[in-house]
Amino acid sequence: MPDLRHVPRALAVAAVLAAALLRPPATAAGDDPGHPWLDPARPVAERVDLLLGAMTQDEKLNMIRGHGLALIPRGRVAPVPRLGIPELRMHDGPHGVSDVRGVTAFPAPVTLAATWDTALARRFGAALGAEARGKGVNVYLAPAVDILRVPQSGRAWESFGEDPYLASAMAGEEVAGIRGQNVIATVKHYIGNNQETDRMRVDAVIDERTLREIYYPPFEAAVDAGAGAVMCAYNKVNGPFACENPQTLTAGLKDSMGFGGWVMSDWLATRSGQKAALAGLDQAMPDDPLFAANLKAGIALGTFPAARLDDMVRRVLTPMFADGLFETGYGTPDRDVRTPEHTALARDIAVSGTVLLKNRDGILPLTGGRIAVIGTAAHDNVEITSAGSGRVLPPYVVTPYQGLNARAGGTATYSPGDAAGALPWDVDKRLREAADAARRADVAVVVVGLSSQEGEDRPDLGLPGNMEKLIETVAAANPRTVVVLTAPAQVLMPWADRVKGVVSAFVGGQELGNALASVLYGDADPGGRLPMTFAARAADYPASTPEQFPGVDHRQVYSERLRVGYRHFDATALTPLFPFGHGLSYTSFSYDSLSISGATVRARVTNTGSRAGVAVPQLYLGFPPEAGEPPRQLRGFARLRLAPGESATVAFRLPERAFQVWTPQGWRTVRGDHTVQVGASSRDLPLSGTLTR
Repeated sequence: MPDLRHVPRALAVAAVLAAALLRPPATAAGDDPGHPWLDPARPVAERVDLLLGAMTQDEKLNMIRGHGLALIPRGRVAPVPRLGIPELRMHDGPHGVSDVRGVTAFPAPVTLAATWDTALARRFGAALGAEARGKGVNVYLAPAVDILRVPQSGRAWESFGEDPYLASAMAGEEVAGIRGQNVIATVKHYIGNNQETDRMRVDAVIDERTLREIYYPPFEAAVDAGAGAVMCAYNKVNGPFACENPQTLTAGLKDSMGFGGWVMSDWLATRSGQKAALAGLDQAMPDDPLFAANLKAGIALGTFPAARLDDMVRRVLTPMFADGLFETGYGTPDRDVRTPEHTALARDIAVSGTVLLKNRDGILPLTGGRIAVIGTAAHDNVEITSAGSGRVLPPYVVTPYQGLNARAGGTATYSPGDAAGALPWDVDKRLREAADAARRADVAVVVVGLSSQEGEDRPDLGLPGNMEKLIETVAAANPRTVVVLTAPAQVLMPWADRVKGVVSAFVGGQELGNALASVLYGDADPGGRLPMTFAARAADYPASTPEQFPGVDHRQVYSERLRVGYRHFDATALTPLFPFGHGLSYTSFSYDSLSISGATVRARVTNTGSRAGVAVPQLYLGFPPEAGEPPRQLRGFARLRLAPGESATVAFRLPERAFQVWTPQGWRTVRGDHTVQVGASSRDLPLSGTLTR
């Protein structure tokens, strides 16, 4: 969705004022013979049939187009007061209600993915839904479940990482949480929207098996969890645009996945009328009167079936009834919807999503002494959100320096260190000051970071400005150096061998500093695990040729097929810098007692260290070689908190789908011996066994 911050001021102000005057929809009595569809005791399908039968053609056409273009809500569908149909009010975003004050700036979805905690994902969705409802929003434009195919992607921070199983698990729970607040969840961007470069015209060339096994699963999980809407993307997919592609919209989404809600266009992504509607588009957003007019003319001329219009409207009405929009009261955009519980949740997610990548000589947790906090990303230029439709306006930001200084009792020092865009002599001066600060400290914590944004991809995988030089300078001045990354996805780390500790906080939200202090000082175990693979070299990533990314002549070919992320590294025997699923603890764990009974795999995890900690046991499945699958694929995980000496047995119950591959005839179970591996990451799997199907 485009960034609408530059909407003409008069239009934006008028829309906000109008939204502020809205009241919760009036509900007619359930026994009103003129409005029987308003009786919540009736089944949803019956209510839809009754209402659809009472609508005029123009009232139906109203439901399949937006009106207005504003900052909040981002989009609207006009109410039908005669029938008691409430207005649809749609708004972003992925980690908080976007571009409006009085909301919580939660960590980004990529940080949530790093928690590997589905319970947190549901709580996150519930909080997003509650704040959206309080702001008058009843259709929430989240989650974004596009697989992280290339680290450079401008919207990587909105994703749940590179693995479809992990992304599916998190997406389904977030959708359930949003729906629990009587808000419709909208899963996006369907499909092949894995880069921002040329997103309005690039053709994503993806074979059907890859779509089904890699890119469809998170959408399918969201559909299974009850997502009421799916947003189609700007790009083309195998020729047609995503919003007028019958193969993906109708055959893939509606027929195969059984999606019963509606497909809305991304904002201004509608390219045709009858053609798009016949392909599967149900609603043009945000303000496209020509779409509805074209369908109306088509019905009159006999070129567009009235039954398809009924189907489109039915798909909109069904989730409106199912998620309680006719009965629920909603707030207004000027309301402050923050709560102490949401603030605590923001901190919990930031803590749980912090990944300890390296901890040589046990430099962490910090035990006192003098701490030098270095880098503008630590205080002057903290990255906790991004530009674009998902931008959140935080009520405050606890910077890493503030959090660490408070935890250190006010004794930490701060030095900016890096100075992007500064004159050469100022850069040298700041580097000298950073080195001096590091020498005076017992431990130097260098915070570096970057942001990415909608509409453009990162030009490369390096850190911006002179951040790499800063790390090298500080590490040379003080060998006890820890680097903290605040970045939306992978970066190159040519300096990794020169520092003792590396921590990834991803995009940590308003409580970033408090969360970081909690983890670095050991008040909380670093429970995060990587939802993506960090490569040692840019060329090691699977989509590393121009034909793959960003494409040639507006055509990007997914020639890596199933080998996305760690699947590629395993298939090519490449050693990653940090593997998918990796994350260290301040304690140690052992894995034993693997047992396989039918399709259930059990393993025991024991905390063998001296302090409590978080373990994330992971199960990977390897198919028989003739299946043509990558060497191993995530098929189960759990998150455990274990006291010293405590053990827990984890049971992974594998559904039939876990053993299936997509063929031209549909899903097929692969018969033969499947390898089962359990351990702490995709490259740390001490337990192995065989499961025969």
